Amino acid sequence: MLAASLGGVESLVVLPIYTSHYNMSKEELRRAGVAPGTVRVSVGLEDADDLIADLEQALA
Repeated sequence: MLAASLGGVESLVVLPIYTSHYNMSKEELRRAGVAPGTVRVSVGLEDADDLIADLEQALA
């Protein structure tokens, strides 16, 4: 299992099926509502305008 964050304050975008939910079966993932394409966005302490610009660029 990969550690997505170890208490850092930076923003993070991860796929839970490869990090926090890695050891769950397909049935457990389904019950938890975690689909293969689920993306978790954790917002850190960066400037809000910078975060918005980064997300807009990434999704374009």
